[in-house]
Amino acid sequence: MPEKLSNEQKHERIYCAFTHRRIAWSFVALCAVEVFVSWRGLDKPIARPSLFELSFYILLVAVYAPMSIMVLRCFSERFVVGVCTAVFVKAVAYFFAPILFNPVTGLVGRAFLVLWVLAFLVSLNMLVQALRNPRIECEKRDMEQAKRRFLILSAVIVTALVIGALLYFVPLR
Repeated sequence: MPEKLSNEQKHERIYCAFTHRRIAWSFVALCAVEVFVSWRGLDKPIARPSLFELSFYILLVAVYAPMSIMVLRCFSERFVVGVCTAVFVKAVAYFFAPILFNPVTGLVGRAFLVLWVLAFLVSLNMLVQALRNPRIECEKRDMEQAKRRFLILSAVIVTALVIGALLYFVPLR
């Protein structure tokens, strides 16, 4: 009969970015992309979300944030998810009261850039801890599969970044 795991044990075995390299890499990638996007968006007006986006943001804030807080136990992970949630809350608040944000658009953009830089530094700490963690050891056969998966994942990420950069920097005609 399988043993019943507590939430902390489940987190450590399945979700913890301090013990799982893939999860730590995903936090680093998310934060790096968001730092770049926040930097590019400095001193630009905040885009007002559409009604469809607004419903999506409200759903994320109402459902995703509490669920992620229940699953994630580490402060660092909760901090990154909190910054993501703050971005969605900003978009919802801007939809309902854009006149309040117009005078402080530059300040809000810089504040979110600082938050994303802090989240990026925290995620780098998670990655370093995951790489140092001796508990994650693969067998030789599993190591070959892991290398193959990492190569495929790297190719997908690089392709997505190149396509994204081309779409971002090359104007559509």
